[in-house]
Amino acid sequence: MKYDGIITPMLTPFKQEGSVDLDATDRLVEYLKGIGVSGLFPLGSTGLFPYLFSEERVNYLQHVNDVKGNLKVFAGIGSSNTEECVKFGRNAADIGCDILVLMPTYYIHPSHDEIYRHFSTVLDKVDKDFFIYNIPQLSGEFIPIDVVEKLKEEYSHVVGLKESSGDMRYFSKLLPLSGKNFSIFNGQDDLLLPSLALGADGGVCGLSNFNPLIVKVYQEYRNGEIQKAQETQMKANSLMRAINAPNFPSGYYYAFYQKMGIQGGYRTPMLEPSEAAKEVIRTAMNE
Repeated sequence: MKYDGIITPMLTPFKQEGSVDLDATDRLVEYLKGIGVSGLFPLGSTGLFPYLFSEERVNYLQHVNDVKGNLKVFAGIGSSNTEECVKFGRNAADIGCDILVLMPTYYIHPSHDEIYRHFSTVLDKVDKDFFIYNIPQLSGEFIPIDVVEKLKEEYSHVVGLKESSGDMRYFSKLLPLSGKNFSIFNGQDDLLLPSLALGADGGVCGLSNFNPLIVKVYQEYRNGEIQKAQETQMKANSLMRAINAPNFPSGYYYAFYQKMGIQGGYRTPMLEPSEAAKEVIRTAMNE
């Protein structure tokens, strides 16, 4: 199956004391349905999956899947432990999530052979559609192109890739792999339009958690309104710079709480943005 459009790497809303806020999650999902995204990606980087207990992760996926409506759920199953990824993958499959998203292990940098072993072990043990997730700035390593090619050839349930490095040369080398049964998404909001122009199928874009600009970029490009798409992309880029003024991803959480009028929380060790950063974000959102 071919996937396209904008997928939202969902943040995980928190209450002020730090617990997961499922009511705020419902509001987020309803908002995303309203702005026209194609899918939900809970428990990715923006969702702070390493900050959640295993039980919280399973419960959160269950809740998102229950309220998804017609949207596809791309469930993050990342861990620095391969066998834990297997467990998370089986849980997500049992819950009914549509696609599983797997990144390399992190902290201890794996060799290229170890990256392949990690992916192949999980793919051998979990029978569900998978997206490969390349995010070297957080995992520590690029997934080699030949490993992506090998996994795609050997496992028919590898159906796509999210590429979040921001390296357009690397990204362009992946694009020939796109086809009827393999989709390629760029994971950097400010690179959505150039990636679409090169042949990407869509984007996994964090700004969509609280703003529709990036969805408009995709829609305008697909409608052939190139100049409009360029103008909208530049507006999105300006907003993205403001959101990333504080340490990632706290600005996304503040912007979402502001959008929804929620007194939300920031799970330790994440810090609430400074007053100066908040002012930058508020100004950009108002503009």
